[in-house]
Amino acid sequence: MKLSCLQENLSGGVSVVSRSVATKGSLPVLSNILLQTEAGRLKLSATNLETGIVTWVGAKIEKEGALTIPARILSDLISSLGPGKLDLQTEGQVLTIEAKGAHSKINGMAAEEFPTLPAVGDEPLLTIDPKVFSEAVGQVAFAAAADDSRPILTGILIKSQGTTLTLVAVDGFRLSERKITLATQPKKEISLVIPARTLGEVARLVAGDSEPLHLYIAEAENQVIFKTPAFEISSRLLEGDFPDYEKIIPKSFQSTAAMETADLMKAVRLAAIFAKDSANIVKLKFLPETGKIVLSANTAEVGENETELESKVEGEAGEIAFNSKYLIDCLSNIDAEKITIHFGGPLSPGLVRLDGREDFLHLVMPVRVQS
Repeated sequence: MKLSCLQENLSGGVSVVSRSVATKGSLPVLSNILLQTEAGRLKLSATNLETGIVTWVGAKIEKEGALTIPARILSDLISSLGPGKLDLQTEGQVLTIEAKGAHSKINGMAAEEFPTLPAVGDEPLLTIDPKVFSEAVGQVAFAAAADDSRPILTGILIKSQGTTLTLVAVDGFRLSERKITLATQPKKEISLVIPARTLGEVARLVAGDSEPLHLYIAEAENQVIFKTPAFEISSRLLEGDFPDYEKIIPKSFQSTAAMETADLMKAVRLAAIFAKDSANIVKLKFLPETGKIVLSANTAEVGENETELESKVEGEAGEIAFNSKYLIDCLSNIDAEKITIHFGGPLSPGLVRLDGREDFLHLVMPVRVQS
């Protein structure tokens, strides 16, 4: 392989694929990035066997070839070189990189040892607006489970019905659902559970993209592939039965309260200071007669805090307790000036909706506290 490219382009490409390089693993090649020529460009690939990322860098190709190079060494070297032209050449399993005033050689491994990543099909299963998809993932991914005790809960359910695409994450304590309206109806309905970490990477990469995001299924490998002109991300699908989450969403409530998102966030953060030593428990009291929400927390050893919030409260008075961390996670990941909290009783889940929108809901399980 012999080629030349710009340092800034190669550095950007290496940064993109490095996020799926295995940091631990039994296969040394998984710590490497595969460099190979393809259709007049330099193709970069990395995988940890759960997620694979591919991107392309513009290059002037003089000789075709492929080699895998340790990701950490390659990343550190390329980012340390100044902007400008780089000359890359392989001889056996050694990559030589020539830059202005610098000559480096890196020992690599044969390209044949690198796992084969799934290929996209002829037609995408569905096409999504990348900015909308990125926002939707951000609004649900935080509710996926962080530990692997129930692997299916570490994923996000993506299912389609007509032109509606629904994303759902649930960890047993909270649930987030976001619906997207597609421009065209998929040829067939889908129901997939994809690792939340993978979708987080997709969302990060496409956040500022204007090109459509395509989704493919490589059924033989039980893999999903997201593709834009700039990159491909492949991921294994999670197997198992995703919870029948619709059954736990309450259909009726005894009261609702509409308020400013920023005001509630400030109040929760204040209360959380006093809730740290009491299992992060904060209480919300609904007061329709005064049109206020009172948010409070107390710990015998620390003290107490109480904040009154102006709110449009309808229905009955009542009180519910939540884990402050879950409220902060929810409020941090939504982009709306106002929200509405639906209250069904001290032992019923609280439901958060965005003002004037029906495409998002967040469910938080209450905490049982002594009177």
